[in-house]
Amino acid sequence: MQPPHYRGDLFPPVAGEPADLCERLHANLVLRADAAILHVYGEADAYTQPRWRRILDIAITEAADSGHLVINLSSTRFIGCRPILDLADRAQQGLTRGVQVSVFNPFPNVVDRVVTVAGLTEWLPVHTTLDQALSAAPARVVVSVLGSR
Repeated sequence: MQPPHYRGDLFPPVAGEPADLCERLHANLVLRADAAILHVYGEADAYTQPRWRRILDIAITEAADSGHLVINLSSTRFIGCRPILDLADRAQQGLTRGVQVSVFNPFPNVVDRVVTVAGLTEWLPVHTTLDQALSAAPARVVVSVLGSR
């Protein structure tokens, strides 16, 4: 088995982004044979939403070889409802591309509540341990989240 490969260079600032955007939301990706693990740090909110979407899109593309992307939210300080819905939408897009998306969030918080209230638990699994997230059963493709892009 190959050792994990760390990719922190996948999410540089893009032209025109405010200077503090990368400080408020940053991530790195660990590529393993069985899954890609996206470690997210900071805040996913209305201000960082374009960067959040870009990070998710890149991570799903990079996870194509393993077919599984685990998103580690244990180091996020805040995540808003809209970014959670974006995550659910990207998870569905990932499934259509052969990538299962699972969420690792060891602390019950707004992520779990929004996923449950919105009825997304069946296809956006949120796990309290990394092992559970890595061994998650494949989700199924459903209709896109209303209002998502």
